[in-house]
Amino acid sequence: MSTRVPVQTAASTAGTNGHAVAVEVDGVRYPSARRAAEAVGLSITAVNGRCHSDKWPSYRWLGATPGPRRHFGSFDERRIAKPLIESEPWPNDNGARRAPVMDPNFDPPKVVRSIGWLRCMCCGRFTFSEDVVRVRLCEECGGLGSAPAKDA
Repeated sequence: MSTRVPVQTAASTAGTNGHAVAVEVDGVRYPSARRAAEAVGLSITAVNGRCHSDKWPSYRWLGATPGPRRHFGSFDERRIAKPLIESEPWPNDNGARRAPVMDPNFDPPKVVRSIGWLRCMCCGRFTFSEDVVRVRLCEECGGLGSAPAKDA
């Protein structure tokens, strides 16, 4: 009879606790319930159910069982899918200021683009651009996401 030793991989960790979760079926160790299900010919749900039931003593859960899921009230509590941090448009300063747009989903937060006033490359009018590197034309000249200056 061959024995399989659990390997610490992303597929064999339970939830976010980082502990290896091995399953033993009829004395054979598998690194995860998925591998055990493939070897035995059952679904993953069936193997999980049998491992956590007293009716199947030959199925054993050898790792830490994840606790109940935590419920969050807002996106700020989740630490995922946080909105971009972007400053509001400011009065025309003839392109003197650039403000970074930060993505707080990275640790540390990552600069994804810069916003500010710039001259349109086609007509020369000042326009507020949501991305000063990629959007360099005003709306009238074909730029996407720009707002032309009212005094131009």
